[in-house]
Amino acid sequence: MTKEHSTNGFKAVLFDKDGTLFNFNETWGHFCDLMFDTLAGDDEPLKDRLAEVCGYDRSSRTFKTGSLIVNASADEVNEAWSGLLPDRSLEEIVSLNHEVYASLPVFPTCDLSDVMTGLRDLGLKLGVATNDYEAGAVTQLQEASAMTLFDFVCGSDSGYGRKPEAGMVHGFCERMDIEPHEIIFVGDSTHDMDCARNADVGLSVAVLTGPATEEQLTGHADVILPSIGSLPGYLANRDVK
Repeated sequence: MTKEHSTNGFKAVLFDKDGTLFNFNETWGHFCDLMFDTLAGDDEPLKDRLAEVCGYDRSSRTFKTGSLIVNASADEVNEAWSGLLPDRSLEEIVSLNHEVYASLPVFPTCDLSDVMTGLRDLGLKLGVATNDYEAGAVTQLQEASAMTLFDFVCGSDSGYGRKPEAGMVHGFCERMDIEPHEIIFVGDSTHDMDCARNADVGLSVAVLTGPATEEQLTGHADVILPSIGSLPGYLANRDVK
């Protein structure tokens, strides 16, 4: 068996979700458009204010790097919207969030089955850690027929805290019976890389499938790859070197 050698001693990979496994702008642009239609109706100025507070450009359907919806948890985004909607309770907004998310189409950044199967063949355990709600993550993975590819899925409401805190990584470690230095953490934002550093993982990998640019990620990650599709090949090449 050469599994340990071929993965450089790593035993698991923990992935961020949005911008890493799934296209960020497509997923969350669709989500925001639907939320605003329900929350603001025909009030276009209110839609603009809801978009501004979370960092969404409605005209281009893109998100500002480092904005609230890119880095914050689902609760924090809902709380920000609640502050602009005095006639709606936070509970109502959260309920709508879950309802809208359950109806979203999925936009994977690559063939998730192909990539995850390749990593599993190397003997690696796989997990997902997202600042989205856990139920939203599960729904999205199920829609992409990818839920069974992962050994662990947690969200900001799963009891491990939120990124960039280290709790999600530590929860993954406990569940998989491994240590942080045996984990490769993969994400698309500096927030993800801060989480990797705070948890003292063995390797932090940034991908360019989210809002952050290579320039913005440089210095925050151990390595930057075009997408998670490059990860199996990178591990193989790293082993050769």
